[in-house]
Amino acid sequence: MSRGIDVEHQDRHVIITLNHPPLNILEKGHIATLCQILGEVREQDDVDLVWIRAGETKAFCAGVSIEDHLRDRAYPMLDAFRNLAEIMMALPQVILTEVFGAVLGGGMELVLVSDLVISADDAKFGQPEILLAQTPPVAAALLPHRVGWQEACRICLLGESMSAAWAKDKGLLTQVVPRAQLPQAAREMATRILKMSGPALRTTKRSLQGPEGNRLAALRYSFQVYLADLLPTHDSQEGLEAFLAKRQPMWTHR
Repeated sequence: MSRGIDVEHQDRHVIITLNHPPLNILEKGHIATLCQILGEVREQDDVDLVWIRAGETKAFCAGVSIEDHLRDRAYPMLDAFRNLAEIMMALPQVILTEVFGAVLGGGMELVLVSDLVISADDAKFGQPEILLAQTPPVAAALLPHRVGWQEACRICLLGESMSAAWAKDKGLLTQVVPRAQLPQAAREMATRILKMSGPALRTTKRSLQGPEGNRLAALRYSFQVYLADLLPTHDSQEGLEAFLAKRQPMWTHR
């Protein structure tokens, strides 16, 4: 397993802990590890719940490594992240995600492909990719259907951060609790889920998901557009390089 991702198999559930201080920035190796873990879990009939959380870090996840967005690394990273999103969207088990602090970029996209999300009241959600001349492919595919067109545009085109209260109001969160109560609230939610019949959980989730075709088509289209139309541009690389150099980007708009 990749350093920074811990996994524990308990009675009828698997706990995945992001443990890459300080902000749980996801590197390509972490993404590959998550794909491996979830790919194995998908085939395990004795697992009914996947619980994703963060360790003793400052945030749940502040996104994917900027370095892994640079052109020489971006194609394999984006392919891995697309694979992760597809696995999570198709996973037969319930996905419970527990978040706090920064939930940004790829971190927020993990929330969007989760089934139940418990958040601390200090969490900040956002897709800041546009500020670096990038695009959030999972959010672009899923957010319009979750929060409406105008809100999706505000999040993805302006790069604004949103509060936990906003995310709860828009239906992205199951529950918001004070930060100190988050671990207990997540445990209580996990206990409630695990009291249910395993076959009933899987069947109900599959019914809620409906046919996969449209959702997967939207997701794959979003990644295709990113790779073909944005990644080859000057601005796409300039935004990343400026961020790493801690300077203002100089857009050429091409």
